[in-house]
Amino acid sequence: MFNIKNYLEKFSKSIHSSEYQKRQIIEIIKKHTQINIFPNDIEIKNYTVCLKTSPGISNKIFIYKSKILEEISSSIPNLKVVDIR
Repeated sequence: MFNIKNYLEKFSKSIHSSEYQKRQIIEIIKKHTQINIFPNDIEIKNYTVCLKTSPGISNKIFIYKSKILEEISSSIPNLKVVDIR
């Protein structure tokens, strides 16, 4: 018999995992740039972190891009990110 609870738990785990990864990325960015970003301003797709911020904030983040990417790969093992845009 089909159990809807078990089916929906799969999506719930995925959503919670995504939110956790975003919070981790926000903390890493804040550590290197002292910039606060909201979770709604981050989207992770195709191994890329897409930021929806002003050009000034984006430029400061891009200055520290290599350090941020290095720390993301070392501190979040189940997330593969190769670029920030």
